[in-house]
Amino acid sequence: MTLYWYMMAMVVPAVTVVVFARLTRNKFIAVLLTFVIFGVSIYRGFYHSEWVIFVDALSIVIGYMLVEIFQVDQIDEE
Repeated sequence: MTLYWYMMAMVVPAVTVVVFARLTRNKFIAVLLTFVIFGVSIYRGFYHSEWVIFVDALSIVIGYMLVEIFQVDQIDEE
């Protein structure tokens, strides 16, 4: 069950940043919303290990880089 938490910590924050960037069309607001969501969950005590929090933070950075590389927050006008 511990492996499940680490795998979710690698994927969910990055996907959350990408989805929020697509919805809000702003990568900075997407990162801020993701930090708020995960910060509240850390404050409420849903995380049992410091490593999961570290992997979450790293995944948020990776999500930001994915938004930068693929320009998810840009609007294509045709």
